[in-house]
Amino acid sequence: MKLLVYSKALYSTWIYYSPDRILFDAGEAASSILGNKAFAIRRIFLSHGHADHIAGLVGLVNIRNNAMGDREKELTIYYPKGNYLISEMMAFLARTNRHLAYDLEWIPLLPGERVELLAAQMPRYIETFPTVHVDNEESLGYSIVEVRHRLKPELAGAPQSEIVKAVRSKGRDAVTETYHQRLFSYGGDSVGLRPAFVAETEVLCHDTTFLDERDRKEYKHATLAEAIAVARAAGVKKELVCLHISSRYKAKLREITETALANEDLGFKVTLVPPGRIFAVD
Repeated sequence: MKLLVYSKALYSTWIYYSPDRILFDAGEAASSILGNKAFAIRRIFLSHGHADHIAGLVGLVNIRNNAMGDREKELTIYYPKGNYLISEMMAFLARTNRHLAYDLEWIPLLPGERVELLAAQMPRYIETFPTVHVDNEESLGYSIVEVRHRLKPELAGAPQSEIVKAVRSKGRDAVTETYHQRLFSYGGDSVGLRPAFVAETEVLCHDTTFLDERDRKEYKHATLAEAIAVARAAGVKKELVCLHISSRYKAKLREITETALANEDLGFKVTLVPPGRIFAVD
């Protein structure tokens, strides 16, 4: 997995998932930092309509139309249905980009929907889930899910010769079952996510605005303790990526992290993305 993560609370948040050329959210300067990768983006999935998550669309749409790159590659933007702030951005971009060289499509989504992705090997899709951030504004989280195959449980420990014989006589479906594995989940800005929505994901990107509960004045963002609790309850397999961290913690980020995780035996890695710094996750 290859992720580029950039997040600075109140200013800009975006995540680029290179295997499927997907941008999750589009905070300011996303296209400037991504450079030529901006032309590779096929789809953008927006979590909600706050400026630090959509302001980068202005530059991205324009650059793909005018800079040196593939200016005819279509771009599809998915967003929470009924989000009025994103509707305003759509109208602004339509007025200021009347002659695009490429097809720009906007597709509204509801919780529980699925968007199929093109995959060279195993099929993958995006699934949407509801999140809670602010009142009166629709917001969504997204997971990338891969359809995989494994040996049926009842055949565990069976001799290889028996499995081969069953495949030859009855076909591969007789010995394997299909399962859906979440590779990556992202909740945008939110309070603690419902673990069921991101269950057993390999990598979870979770809002972690506050590293200290005492600094939270309104219930709109999550704390480090809440993000860890969600990841533990969800059974995250590989890594919890904490983002949207308040800049107030920048100078003491390592110290706070070491203290918070000193006695934790989690079974997954915890990564705190420094505010205002691009971060790569494998």
